[in-house]
Amino acid sequence: MRRPERQAIPLADISLLRDPVRRTAVIRWTLAAALVVVVIVAAVLAQRPASSEIVLAQGGRSGVVVLDLSASIGSPRRRIIEPFEYLAQTGQEFGLVLFSGTAYEAAPPGTSSTELRGIMQALSPFGNICVASERATCPPHTRRVDPDSPEADRIRRESATPWTESFRGGTVISEGLRVARESLERHHMTDRGTLLVSDLDDSLLDLPQLTRELITYRDEGIPLNVVALDPFDDDRFFFERMVGRGAFVDRANLAPRRLLDEKQRAEKAGVPEGIAALALLLLTLLALNEHFCGRLAWRPQR
Repeated sequence: MRRPERQAIPLADISLLRDPVRRTAVIRWTLAAALVVVVIVAAVLAQRPASSEIVLAQGGRSGVVVLDLSASIGSPRRRIIEPFEYLAQTGQEFGLVLFSGTAYEAAPPGTSSTELRGIMQALSPFGNICVASERATCPPHTRRVDPDSPEADRIRRESATPWTESFRGGTVISEGLRVARESLERHHMTDRGTLLVSDLDDSLLDLPQLTRELITYRDEGIPLNVVALDPFDDDRFFFERMVGRGAFVDRANLAPRRLLDEKQRAEKAGVPEGIAALALLLLTLLALNEHFCGRLAWRPQR
C-alpha cells in the first residue's frame, strides 16, 4: 500500500527566501566548523599537563633511572632513598640501571614505578634508623643509634644488599649511561631520556669514554637529567660543562612531601580553567546554532 504523498502549499514569492537560505547555510557551516575546532582543542588540552595536574620534578618522566651504587656514595640511606620515594609515588613508568664498575639493567623501560619499592627496601632495610654520633645530624623521623653500639653492628651486618660485593668498587658512569641509552633505543623510548642519580665521582680512566657517551646523548637528542649526591666541585663543573646547568635536578624537589603537596593542590584545583572555558564556548556555539539555524515556524504577523 502506497503512503499518501505529503501535500505542500505553493509559495509564490519563494525567490525572496534565497538570500536568507544562503545566509543560514553560511552561519550553519561556520558554527559547525567552530564546534569541531572547539572539540579538537578540548581533546588536545585534556591530554596535556594542565594547571591542576601534579607537577613532577624535572626528570620525573624519564624512561630510565641510572643509579650509582659505587663505594664513593657511602651508605645509600636517605640520599638515594628520597629520590626513589618520590619516583615511586609519581605513578610513572621507569626502567632501572644499576652501576658501579660495571652496569646492568635491573628493570626495562615501562616498569611501574611502584616496583621501585622493592629496590628501596633492599637498599635501606633500616630506613627509619640513623647510625650517627651525637654531633651528626639525622634526617627527620629517624631514630639515632650510636655507631659503636652492638645494635649498630647488627644493622651493618643485615644491611648488606644484593649488590654489596659486586657494586661497591670504582665508578664507571659511562657504562651506566650506555646501558640506559641502549635500553631506550631497544624500546623506542629515547624521547623519555635518562635520570642519573650519582655523586659524579667518576674514574679518571673513564673520562674519555664518559665524554663520548655524553656527546652521543646530545647528538641523538636523548634528554639527560642529573641528581647530584653531594658531588665534588670539579665533578659537578665537568657535568655542567657537558650537559648544562639546566640538566641538574634540585634534590629538594624530589622530597616525597613535595609530591604530596602537589597532589593536594591538584585535588583542590578542580576543573582546569582551559577546559572550563572551552565547555562554556561550546555551550554558547550550540545556543547560537539553535537561535540562528532553527526550523522555520509560522507565526502571526505583528
